[in-house]
Amino acid sequence: MSEPMTATLPQAAPPVPVPPRTIGRFTVLNEIGRGSYGVVYSAHDPVLGREVAIKIIPLASEERFRTQVEASFLREAKSAGGMSHPGIVTIYDADKTDTLAYIAMERLHGQDLHEYLASGSRLNPRQAAAMMMRVADAIHYANKRGLVHRDIKPSNIFLSRDLKPKLLDFGTALAPVSEPMPKGTRQLVGTPNYMSPEQARGESLDARSDIFSLGTILYELLAGRRAFDGRTVDETLDRVMDGVPKPVEKIRPDTPPALAQIVRKAMSPNPADRYQKASDLRNALAEFVDGSRPASVDSTSAAATPHAAVPAPSRGPLFFGVALLALLGVGGVALFMPQRGPAPAATETATPVPIVPPMVPPPPAVDAAPSSTATNGADATKAESKAAARKRVEPIPVRDGTVTVAVAPWGEVVVDGSVQGVSPPLTQVTLPPGPHTIEIRNGSFEPFIARIELKPGEKVHLQHRF
Repeated sequence: MSEPMTATLPQAAPPVPVPPRTIGRFTVLNEIGRGSYGVVYSAHDPVLGREVAIKIIPLASEERFRTQVEASFLREAKSAGGMSHPGIVTIYDADKTDTLAYIAMERLHGQDLHEYLASGSRLNPRQAAAMMMRVADAIHYANKRGLVHRDIKPSNIFLSRDLKPKLLDFGTALAPVSEPMPKGTRQLVGTPNYMSPEQARGESLDARSDIFSLGTILYELLAGRRAFDGRTVDETLDRVMDGVPKPVEKIRPDTPPALAQIVRKAMSPNPADRYQKASDLRNALAEFVDGSRPASVDSTSAAATPHAAVPAPSRGPLFFGVALLALLGVGGVALFMPQRGPAPAATETATPVPIVPPMVPPPPAVDAAPSSTATNGADATKAESKAAARKRVEPIPVRDGTVTVAVAPWGEVVVDGSVQGVSPPLTQVTLPPGPHTIEIRNGSFEPFIARIELKPGEKVHLQHRF
């Protein structure tokens, strides 16, 4: 059986190298994750005596793609490295070697929001609003510095162990003066499910595009499913551009009307009808969390989480300002206690857990007691022989293999001619052993094609950047 083969198209990302012992001044400890750009390692900084996370990407051999990768990495380092905000990951260092580029950043412990939702965890409406209030504040901080993130999605929001969010990955950020794409092209940057309509159309963007993306995530937190989802990339983009999602309160009836109105305004198809600044969205969410906006039907959620007490109504600008600072600081920790429960029925990323009925002992025998111990022994011997024979003829199950895909900025994954989904959020495909053809598409870019021979139980990693 041949080894897995990867196509040698010019865009193909080079294979991730064996982890080096050192990267720059940092001593590599272990691998902690794989993402769209490459690998993230835990490392030790001997100068400052602290643990850091190092994100690396192998540099392509072709000069044109090598330059693109370096420029993207440098953009992320400059964008995030110049910011200091509790809701944005801190960058410590960035550099490159002959074979890779790297960014050293603060070491975070927890999981991203995509993983949190996929595990079946849920937030009540007030908790969801408080979480997105923090993210909106971080986006406002970035927007004020002329940056539009362009790829706000659950996997780019990291949750600490107390569920405080930090925004990741400014590699796609740009100034709001970008030119629109030529007509007829769809070489898009971002993730289709969370794009604004103008981003899906390839138009120039400003801060209001990020506000729309924030609204889609808040929608997903409340509804338990994405606002825009299609069987293909084009179908998803068409829904983003042409449609308005089903009102969140129709999916989750306990959504407070005030919060449903915030979601609608943030996700208005027309940028002029949205919040014009992320700070406006942050303030609206803060008013809701603080209790200044009536919650009416939120009594069920509040009762379900006694520790997330609702503050008294607003008593004026000074009180609201103090409440906002408290919610953005340590005072809001109680709002982020996880609420574990069954996964939402409409959430596609959560893996259902089968319910196994308890073992029931067999009914007692109705025959009379055996007449002799010799008969017992003979019967037992026959039973053991039959059990051994059945054991010998039972077929050994063949284990499926898995293919992990990491695509930047996104790609439609097609396996053996069948569409599997869009990566991200799709990161893994389970396949039976044997030959497979995997194709990753992104608009008018030339597709990436890999042909693999999957062994039982084997794990294959594919990475590509358009």
